[in-house]
Amino acid sequence: MHKRIGYMMSNNPLWDYSIATYSLEGVAPACLALQDMFGLDVNVLFYAAWLAQREQRLSHDHLAGVEALIADWRHDMVKPLRALRQRWRQVPDAVGVRDEIKSLELRAERQQQDTMYAYYQGSAGLPWAARPLRENLALVASFSGQEDEGRFAAIERLTLLFRP
Repeated sequence: MHKRIGYMMSNNPLWDYSIATYSLEGVAPACLALQDMFGLDVNVLFYAAWLAQREQRLSHDHLAGVEALIADWRHDMVKPLRALRQRWRQVPDAVGVRDEIKSLELRAERQQQDTMYAYYQGSAGLPWAARPLRENLALVASFSGQEDEGRFAAIERLTLLFRP
């Protein structure tokens, strides 16, 4: 079921960008709010932002291709590990176990991003666009489901945090 996922690239600029950007002030809570409240995939948000940094506009077809590759992995691997880690928060004196689960969750997310980057490398070039961050993130938000004013306001806040 998880074709193309299960390896880790030694050099993935998408992962490097994600790690660096996630550590910026305010980015982590903003991303986690979009994930928890609206079901957005943080890795896909970073993919859209990374493309914007490269001045590439994300297309609906490209995003659909990425989603087709990662949907099962996210559902079967990443989300269950996240849920398990969150459940372990309630267990007193379980920091070590929770940290091990978090490490596995990060490895699963890294593999997801490796698949996304490999897809990017093998795809036809995306169109150039000056500063497409807002459009790229909005496309991810709209792709994920019904329109919601709160989701787009949260995307707007994230856009401001991702600015250099």
